[in-house]
Amino acid sequence: MHDRIRIVSVAFNSAQVIGDFLASVPKGIEVVVVDNNSEDASRDIAAAMGAKVIALPENRGFGTACNRGAEGNDKEFVFFCNPDSTLTPDCCRLLVEAAEKHPKAGAMNPAILNRRGALRLDRRSALISPSEYTDRRYAEAGNKDSVEVNILTGAALFCRQQAFDEVGGFDEKIFLYHEDDDLVFRMRQAGWTLRIEHGATVSHLGGKSSGSSIKGAALKAYFIAQSRMYVERRHGISAPGLRAVLRALAKITSPLNLLSARKRAQALAYLKGTLRFDMMRYQNGDYMP
Repeated sequence: MHDRIRIVSVAFNSAQVIGDFLASVPKGIEVVVVDNNSEDASRDIAAAMGAKVIALPENRGFGTACNRGAEGNDKEFVFFCNPDSTLTPDCCRLLVEAAEKHPKAGAMNPAILNRRGALRLDRRSALISPSEYTDRRYAEAGNKDSVEVNILTGAALFCRQQAFDEVGGFDEKIFLYHEDDDLVFRMRQAGWTLRIEHGATVSHLGGKSSGSSIKGAALKAYFIAQSRMYVERRHGISAPGLRAVLRALAKITSPLNLLSARKRAQALAYLKGTLRFDMMRYQNGDYMP
């Protein structure tokens, strides 16, 4: 069963976590690590642990790196996993069994547990209506349900390679954030279904794949603002500019900014990303602050 899967992980200065991730992958599964021009030992660690390493000459973003890792995959499934995650021994087997049971499922999430062991559930997306949000009950502790949903997260995204290829993979114009929403939204448009398989489990530290700092948090907020505006415009969401400005103003005026330098930096960066956004420039790769 394991010879039916390729695991793809994108590393960027992920030396502190990638060893634990690779050690959790069951033997017999092909692993490709795509390195986005790390300055640490991420590539060396991955190679030493038996992964195929694709070293990119520059950081082209998450989606582009995922596409490079999935190229030429002759396996039935491709499993995109963040390097700051670890798999339970039966995770991949259970996902394959679920895919066999649900042949129209283009992509699935396992249960993703945060560092406290609580279930992480990305219920919402800019690309779906509130009536389509995933029900809160599927985030309850101990939930083992298998359920069809309307949105998934890219932190641990198990895809049928056929579905991934059919929609053209990740949109490489998106540098970072919302590329997972965009991918699975297009899968749904193409007639595939999305599922959460709570029986399979992945532990995800979150925010540890490339380090963390106030500067890093601000850069993340900037990219979130830019990529959200791009995907909303691409998919015809009404009044994306007005929505973006209102979100930015809400962040700027939040009382939390008085208590946290990190929150202030994020709010200002989100506003900057909103005001600087230009569809033409973004599509041409001009997304840096």
